Amino acid sequence: MTGDREGYLTLFLESGSGLVNEGHIKASGFDIKVTANSFPFIVDWNDDGKKDLVIGEELPNSPNTGNIRVYLNQGTNPTPTFSSYSIVYAGGSQLYRYRMNPVVYDLDADGLRDLIIGNDDGRVYFYKNTGSPGSPAFGATFDTLKTENGTPIDAVAGSRIHFVDWDGDTDLDLLISGSEGYVQICENASGTGIQEGEQEIKTITGAVVSPNPITTTAQFAFSLQTSTNVRIDIYSVDGRLVSTPVDQYTPSGKHRFSWNATDDRGRKLPSGIYLARITTDKETNTTSVVITR
Repeated sequence: MTGDREGYLTLFLESGSGLVNEGHIKASGFDIKVTANSFPFIVDWNDDGKKDLVIGEELPNSPNTGNIRVYLNQGTNPTPTFSSYSIVYAGGSQLYRYRMNPVVYDLDADGLRDLIIGNDDGRVYFYKNTGSPGSPAFGATFDTLKTENGTPIDAVAGSRIHFVDWDGDTDLDLLISGSEGYVQICENASGTGIQEGEQEIKTITGAVVSPNPITTTAQFAFSLQTSTNVRIDIYSVDGRLVSTPVDQYTPSGKHRFSWNATDDRGRKLPSGIYLARITTDKETNTTSVVITR
């Protein structure tokens, strides 16, 4: 799917011998058209297991009009259908920038999908999700993504961004382009997530996942200093909960649990990066897990 200068979205499907232009994406039977420079991103926005559509747009001289739209999928994943849209708010006000290029990832590894925005000024803005998996919410404050020496990441103008494990080390790296036409790679030097202060581990130690990457089965191994409830949640990088292989009271000592790389319905998860979140009564330990099929 691509956006364009006129504000339309065009779908291209792989036919087996190349891409086929399937025309414009529609809502309520009409072509979706934003004001200008449409930027689409596909994500399960409301955590119902279906692909939704998030669109950024350019709205010059329109400070009272929101310019990130969310179209919820009212159909199925194989056949998405859309009707009306909602506007993304931050701190109670419509989120507005001159040109919005939004993506949605759980960048701080807290199990919630965050909003990361490329913009006309070339920089990248991080809005932390303070809501819930099914109802994202964002405050008025935001962070500017920076390099490890504190310099703001800047594509000069019209930053467009994508997160991917570029170097195969199981964390998310940043690809960014701008109006000058170059593509830059910003390697993640700190592991997946925005650093928000390390939490002292009091009950769980030695938590590891092996093998990693995995193809079929992973082993979660750790030691508990005290007896506690243990829950292991697996999230996709966009913050969607896909599996909870463990949720039980567990005595102190060494433990090992197996996970067969499936979702809670027993379906094989596709290749990609996932976040394993191990939670006890006192703390949470998050690590990346890579599935390769």
